[in-house]
Amino acid sequence: MNNIDKIREYKFENVKNGKALNIPDFFEKIIKPQFENVNVITQIHNSLIEYINSARPIFFLRLYGSFPKDKYDLLRRGFVTEYPNKTRMSFCDNTFSLLFAGLKNANISYSSSELTELFLRKELIVGFGQTSKEKELSFYTPQKALRANLNTKGWYQAHIKPTGYGYENLNLKQYFPNPNRNEWNGIEKIRYTENNLSKEQLELLKAHFLRLIHPLNSILVPKRNHVEYGGVNLGEENELLIHTRNFLKNKFKNEYKIFDELSMQYELQESKLKIQNIKWFETPKTIKNKSKVKSKEDETLKEKAINKSTEVELEENVDKWLKAIGKDIFLTVLFPELKKNMEISYQELANKYERYSHFTINSQRSRLSKAKTIFKNGVENEALLNIIDSLKVDEKTRIIASELYNKYGS
Repeated sequence: MNNIDKIREYKFENVKNGKALNIPDFFEKIIKPQFENVNVITQIHNSLIEYINSARPIFFLRLYGSFPKDKYDLLRRGFVTEYPNKTRMSFCDNTFSLLFAGLKNANISYSSSELTELFLRKELIVGFGQTSKEKELSFYTPQKALRANLNTKGWYQAHIKPTGYGYENLNLKQYFPNPNRNEWNGIEKIRYTENNLSKEQLELLKAHFLRLIHPLNSILVPKRNHVEYGGVNLGEENELLIHTRNFLKNKFKNEYKIFDELSMQYELQESKLKIQNIKWFETPKTIKNKSKVKSKEDETLKEKAINKSTEVELEENVDKWLKAIGKDIFLTVLFPELKKNMEISYQELANKYERYSHFTINSQRSRLSKAKTIFKNGVENEALLNIIDSLKVDEKTRIIASELYNKYGS
C-alpha cells in the first residue's frame, strides 16, 4: 500500500475559536505546531529532492486554472504534456498542493517511488472542480482521488515563497505558454512534444514544483471568513511569512538551505506595519470584499492577487450558492436529478417533487440555475464536502451528503 493513501482515513480538525496579540503570538499558537513532525518533514524533503532528479518525473505547474465562462476552452487543469525523454508536466491549481499540506500536517511521509506511483494514477486531485471542457482532454480526474479537505474545515493554505512569480525575473507563462487544445491526443489524453525541456525550463519547473508542495514552503491559516484583524488575507502578510521563514531556516538548517537554492532565491519585503489583535472563529463570518489591489501600477501585486483569489472565490461562491439553494433541496432534489440530466427544467422538477412546486416560479428557476452553475464549474463533489463538514446541518442531512459523496466522489 502506498503510504500516501493513509490520508484518506485522517480526520483534519476544524478551525477553533482563538485570539493572538500579535504575529509572534499567532505563530506560536497556529503555525509552529505545523512543523513539529521534524522526522517526517525531513523524510519528505529528501524524497522530493530525489524525485525531481529521477529519470521520469512528472512535474505540476500552477497555470491556466481560472478563466471566465466564455473562455473555459483555455482551462488546462490535468492536461498532461510528455517530452521525448519521458518527463511529463501537468497543469493544476492550488488544490493540488493542498494534498501535500495535508500529508505534512497528518504526519504522513512518502518516498520518491510512492510519489511516482501517485502521479501515474488517473485519479488525482489537480484542481478545485473540473469543467466539462477540461474533462474532455484532462488526463487526471478528481473522482475517487485522494484529497485533504482542509478548506471545508476553515483552513487556507499560504505559500512563503510565491508560486506564480519571483523566479529571478523568469516568467512562467513566457516559458510555458498555454498550448492549443488540438495538440492533445483525445484518446490517450496526452500532448506529445518534439523537443525536451530546455535547461532554463527544467530549472524553472523544478523550482516551481518545489515551491508548490515542499513542506517548508506552506502554512495553514484560518480562511478569510474565519479570521478578523486589521488586514485582508492573513496568509499573505509578509510579517507572518518572514517570521515563519526565519524560524524554518533555523529549525531545518540543511533542508531549508537546499530547498532555498533549488526553488530559486526570493526575498520578502519587510513589513512596516505590525499586525495586532488577531481573532479566529470556528463558525465562518460574512465578510466584505476587500481583496482589490490598491496600486494599479504594480502589476506583480495585481497578478498575485488574481492568482491567489480565484480558487478562494469559487470556494466561497459554492457556500453562497448552497445557502441560496438550500442544502437539503440540493441533496434530495437537484444533485440526483442533475447527475442524470443537466437539461432538466424547473417545470419538470416541480412536477416530480411536490416540495419543489411549493417554491415560487422565480425561486424554482433561481435554485436550479445556481445548482447548474455548481455542476458546470465541476464543483458538485466539493459542494457535498461543504455540506458534510458544515457545522450547521443535522446528522440526517450529513448522512445523505456522505452517501452521495461515497457513491460519486470517492
